[in-house]
Amino acid sequence: MKILVVASEMEGLVKTGGLADVVRGLSAALKASGVDIRVVIPYYKQQIKQTPDVLLPNITVSLGANCHLGVAVRHTEVSGVPVYLIEHDRLYDRRGIYDDGYSAFEDNGLRYGLLSKAALTLCESLQWFPDVVHCNDWQTAILPYYLKRHFAGHAGFKKTRSLLTLHNGFFQGRIPNPDRITLGIAESDYIPSRFEDHHMVNLLKGGVAFADGINAVSPGYRDELLNPETSHGLWQAYQAREKDFVGILNGCDYGHWDPETDPLISKQFKKSALSGKKHCKKALQKAMGLPHKAGVPVCGIVSRLTDQKGFYYLIPTLERLLASQDMPFQVVILGDGDPVIANQLIGLQTLHPDRIRFHRGYSDALAHEIEAGSDFFLMPSLFEPCGLNQIYSLKYGTLPIVRSVGGLKNTVVGLADDHANQAIATGFSFNEANNYACQAAVEQAISLWYLQPDIYATLQQNAMSQDYSWAAPAKAYQALYRSLKIKNVT
Repeated sequence: MKILVVASEMEGLVKTGGLADVVRGLSAALKASGVDIRVVIPYYKQQIKQTPDVLLPNITVSLGANCHLGVAVRHTEVSGVPVYLIEHDRLYDRRGIYDDGYSAFEDNGLRYGLLSKAALTLCESLQWFPDVVHCNDWQTAILPYYLKRHFAGHAGFKKTRSLLTLHNGFFQGRIPNPDRITLGIAESDYIPSRFEDHHMVNLLKGGVAFADGINAVSPGYRDELLNPETSHGLWQAYQAREKDFVGILNGCDYGHWDPETDPLISKQFKKSALSGKKHCKKALQKAMGLPHKAGVPVCGIVSRLTDQKGFYYLIPTLERLLASQDMPFQVVILGDGDPVIANQLIGLQTLHPDRIRFHRGYSDALAHEIEAGSDFFLMPSLFEPCGLNQIYSLKYGTLPIVRSVGGLKNTVVGLADDHANQAIATGFSFNEANNYACQAAVEQAISLWYLQPDIYATLQQNAMSQDYSWAAPAKAYQALYRSLKIKNVT
């Protein structure tokens, strides 16, 4: 089976979020199972530290009738997977990937339209035609359109099908109507059932209409996208494709996230011997400038600072709980994003310097230390397509406190109020998106730590026993690819 993955980022080369982890983890798992898989991403010269070799010095990519761009193609390998990088300095050689730090680049439609069309043009140049082109999010959602419209009748792509994976349906690639001419979107396809969305072009919406198959990165998120209230406005587009729409839970790369082998934590540990985790907790408290208190639980957060992550009800929760002297706890936070949220966290740190510490930015080493050294991991997302940090937390015996949405409810079993499900529970959960429900879940977790440590230990063992490796998702994707090939034959 020949699979081409086209995405805007890939861990090991460039990463801003979970999409990059999925592209690398899934590709490596498919490669290990014998799939001929290749990946195409842009060559972000300022972010990708290596200089890959040039494979093709110049190929012409035609988008709209009057838009023809020359690109070079570089190549390298990540986890044994061949990766092609599309080089076009005017569009990809920038200080940011999607934005300048304040607002999205106005020509993002062109930037990722070029990536999508260049991926297919590259296949043509190499005379390597995939069975399935696996597209990811709005950045490559126009590719199925190009495959069906621009390459219609092309002998090489006659049997090629497309799959569109939705990692975060909130971001949709909405661009001005005139840009469709540059991208080569025909006027006949600028209609509400395809690309038109309130007098703008919606690239994700068009991708949903034209892709042969669609999947979300968890069964829970797939169901939410079919619901008008949680679809980010595209429920009609998803419902129109419901029979072609499935949910496949993301996997975890335990090669990078395993406390038994993790080189980035202070001391390695395992389920049957947790003394190393106590050492990691002490090291985390020291690194974050908190007093070492082994008998006080630590709640960790590694997150983008956005409303999506539930900060607008988490911060009031922390304000109240940190002000209380009952059952004290500490909080360590690593993240960057919305400056308003960042300033609120800085304010909390100023008020409670011995109880909360915030590191603005991102550090892979510190992220691992937080996972290893914390007792709980806070992830109260407003919505969460899959989530990876709660999966990492399970492996490190750091019990997740989550809102029961999307992939969070597919991966974390919340402890019941009466503890009746303690034999299978792996964390704590709440349903309503407000600070009262969030506070109740945090209080449940903290009180369990202090008052019933034996049940906490049971949940910790349950959590560390979970297996969310890429093996099962890779098999599910292969089955989905095969189903698309069967559709092609019929």
